[in-house]
Amino acid sequence: MTTTVAVAALAGGASINTAGLMDALVKVDRAWGMLADPDAEPAFRVSLVGLRDGPIECREGVVMHPHAAADHLDPPDLVVVPGLDDDLEPSFERNREWCPRIGAWHRSGSKVATSCTGAFLAAEAGLLDGKQATTHWIAARRFRRLYPRVRVTPERMIVDVGDVITSGGATTFLTLVVYLAERFGGHDRAVLASKVMLVDGERRSQLPYVAFARHRDHTDELVHAAQSLMEEDPAGQLSVGDLAHHVGVSSRTLGRHFKAAIDETPRRYLQTIRIEIAKRELEMTTDPVDRIGVRVGYQDPTAFRRAFLRLTGLGPRDFRRKFGPSA
Repeated sequence: MTTTVAVAALAGGASINTAGLMDALVKVDRAWGMLADPDAEPAFRVSLVGLRDGPIECREGVVMHPHAAADHLDPPDLVVVPGLDDDLEPSFERNREWCPRIGAWHRSGSKVATSCTGAFLAAEAGLLDGKQATTHWIAARRFRRLYPRVRVTPERMIVDVGDVITSGGATTFLTLVVYLAERFGGHDRAVLASKVMLVDGERRSQLPYVAFARHRDHTDELVHAAQSLMEEDPAGQLSVGDLAHHVGVSSRTLGRHFKAAIDETPRRYLQTIRIEIAKRELEMTTDPVDRIGVRVGYQDPTAFRRAFLRLTGLGPRDFRRKFGPSA
């Protein structure tokens, strides 16, 4: 059975976000036709859809010409919403008009899949209230603030709640396409698409790719002071109580300030700093893993490995094999 797919032609973003998604969906069936069964019914019938007639301008002078306008289209089986531009707020405002259309299609029975920050449009349309979702890890804090009724899981690469599928950032649209091929076209078609596009369809976590954000974009001077103490000596033995004493408040008050300012506990923030330093050491040096653990404040190798796995999704040695210096 062929699934009708409407790829939303968002304005003002990188063309790869939209054109790449559409091309990858088309590639699923082309690969199957070339290498498996040239007479098979296609899994997807893909259309690039604009809000209205006329071309859509992307960044860098790229112009896309949608196949149809949304008002002229019957509700598709699947709506695919690409990621917004890196400059998120103006990109969201420029494409906000899509939200009522996406919501109307969803109410008519269309499934919705979002790539990267396309999840903001689905959330604004009300599709994710009370549900679990993911988006690019960079945008997760902002997403959580704007849509507190959505259970954001930025460590996940893909979240499928049945009627809505969300996926992580940037070029993970390729992973999303392989997932959609599995769900709507079958396992064999998804495996072949993965091989032809050289995409690891088994990626399930964004954690190995997360870079450390210092979270200094707040105005709480008390938290800034505690952050500075942690960052000056991350391997030191300062407890949360010690930090609270240095900034002149109780441990409980310090915790409340951290939660309000950066949505983290002081202990978790310190652990993140330590693991981020360890990640850089594993990426740049060949020093023994246990020695790196000690340098970032973990005397117990097991505790270091457990913390590293929880924050990156990989053990230290697996992380080095993936991102470390070549032999």
